Amino acid sequence: MIVLRGMAWGHQRGIGCLRAVSTVYTEANPEVSVVWDSRSLQDFEDMPITELADRYDLIAMDHPYVGQAQTTEALLPLEKVMSAGSLAAQRAGSAGPSYASYTWAGSQWAVAMDAAAQTTAYRPDVLGQLGWNTPPRTWDGVFELLKSLPRHRKAVIPANPTHLLGSLLTLCAQQAGTHEGWTGRYGLRPDVAVPATIRLQRLLGLADAVSWTSDPIQTLEAMRSGDTVAYSPMIFGYVNYSRVDSAGNSVRYADIPSLDGAPAGSLLGGVGLTISSRCAEPEAAARFLEYVVSPECQTGEYVRSGGQPGHRAAWTNPAIDAHCGNFFSRTLSTLDHAFVRPRDPAYPSVHHRAGLEIHRLARQGASAVEIVRRFNDVCLMTYASAGL
Repeated sequence: MIVLRGMAWGHQRGIGCLRAVSTVYTEANPEVSVVWDSRSLQDFEDMPITELADRYDLIAMDHPYVGQAQTTEALLPLEKVMSAGSLAAQRAGSAGPSYASYTWAGSQWAVAMDAAAQTTAYRPDVLGQLGWNTPPRTWDGVFELLKSLPRHRKAVIPANPTHLLGSLLTLCAQQAGTHEGWTGRYGLRPDVAVPATIRLQRLLGLADAVSWTSDPIQTLEAMRSGDTVAYSPMIFGYVNYSRVDSAGNSVRYADIPSLDGAPAGSLLGGVGLTISSRCAEPEAAARFLEYVVSPECQTGEYVRSGGQPGHRAAWTNPAIDAHCGNFFSRTLSTLDHAFVRPRDPAYPSVHHRAGLEIHRLARQGASAVEIVRRFNDVCLMTYASAGL
């Protein structure tokens, strides 16, 4: 029997659904077994892909690592083991820019098994009691809602270092009105980033202080399990918390707010599935990838077992949408207009180092100008040390 070892991340949306899908796959293909390990959300966001490729055949990855994967030859370019027709079908079926986010230097480094972007999450029962039947679509409306929350109701915006920087990039993309020209090796363009930082500081000033140490999972768990956390205007969507069979209180989602109410600029998340260049059975691994991202699996066992599909067929399926609290129909526009982070080899280090630095400064009450200046300093130093 061929045994493929995979690394995912520790959540039902990650390792839970992959284990279920792998069981179904092995039942139909008894000559192949797929065994999964998991890592934390923090490690998923921060661990270099090269460390994982040494030990695993299949890797669930974040798209900013594709440049690193290409230069280190840690991953197998998928066009070497998957047909052009198969990859073209995946491209055509992509939810938002998910598939394209794993395209780099003329190669495809992962297939988009999962799609996500920053959205709004809220408790409809609690907001309804406060007179908000739907969450606001503009940031002006968000500020109005945040100011109106009574003492026993809280808003949380995940703002640990990784997610603080992610939210800043979302606000920059909205401020610029474009996905290009305001960020790069030089850092962030101040005329875009300073007003975006001021907006982020204002949001965090009205949100609960737990935001500074929170990630999306912690925030959504709190929203589901109690009545205190009622609203998060900017958080990565997790379909698990809005399913009709989800335990606890009902969480609902909406498109991300913006300056004019039209969803745009949200930071793209999601998860790609890829193959290590050290995999001893690349053909078997490729067949498994094709199965996981097929419309049949994505609209079937993948979403049934708690996955958040990357295929548009699942996002536009009315029955799936209804079972998932209309998560897909209420956030697809946000996903379609999402911002793809830089993916060059140095960017993961930039995001990690700059996230820590701006988090420190923001908590200390530094000015927006100082925060942007420091981000740009870190950016320039990181790219210089990488020889780029």
